Amino acid sequence: MKHIDYLYFNIYSYFYRISQYRESVNARIQAMYLFSLGSGGWLLMLQSLFLHFVKHTRFSSRIESTIFAVAVYMLTASLSHYIYIVKHRDLKIFGKYEDRIDHHPKRRLHFVLSMAVLLMPYAVLLSFALIFPRHSV
Repeated sequence: MKHIDYLYFNIYSYFYRISQYRESVNARIQAMYLFSLGSGGWLLMLQSLFLHFVKHTRFSSRIESTIFAVAVYMLTASLSHYIYIVKHRDLKIFGKYEDRIDHHPKRRLHFVLSMAVLLMPYAVLLSFALIFPRHSV
């Protein structure tokens, strides 16, 4: 859980620093939705790998897969909102790591790595679609 907290903190601190320099939407909301988008991507990637390699099947239509993806994103967004915003877990995480990040020389690298972790499932899904294309009939 510590690694997930630090990943969330890197995203939250980036949006927090940006919100101090320019007018932007609430940093808590931006970080929470970006984190939920990344976690939804991980769930979709794992589901896609399971369907392809274990079940040897796919969704029967693109509409069905789209509805499933939207349902996964809505579920992760609502869970993330409840955990991070309603229960104020993001403020606890920020308070836990806040004093360490100011003097950390590699905070930009850690942010890039955190973004890479959130974007990696989408790169895998894209490469998966290119390697194993759906043959339309």
